[in-house]
Amino acid sequence: MTQENKPKTFEEIDARLHEDLKKINGEIEEIENHLQLGQDLLEKQIGENATPDVIEKYRKGLDELQKGLEMFLGIKDEIQSTIAKLYDTKAQADEHIK
Repeated sequence: MTQENKPKTFEEIDARLHEDLKKINGEIEEIENHLQLGQDLLEKQIGENATPDVIEKYRKGLDELQKGLEMFLGIKDEIQSTIAKLYDTKAQADEHIK
């Protein structure tokens, strides 16, 4: 069996999922920071009576960031769901072994 096809232990899978979750949380935090910065800049541009084109560019950028945030939040939910299923499966297996 190649390394890729080798069955993983519960601990290996759990560690990998938690590492992935940590990375996703970092991405979410970064996007949220960019969203806040973008919103602040948009408000500044509006306050300075920027042209409609400039304001529209900021809004489009914020919309794209929001879509990215929603995507990462969906991935986070999937990982958390997978972790919960993993623990349920382990509990069932442990019970069956007893």
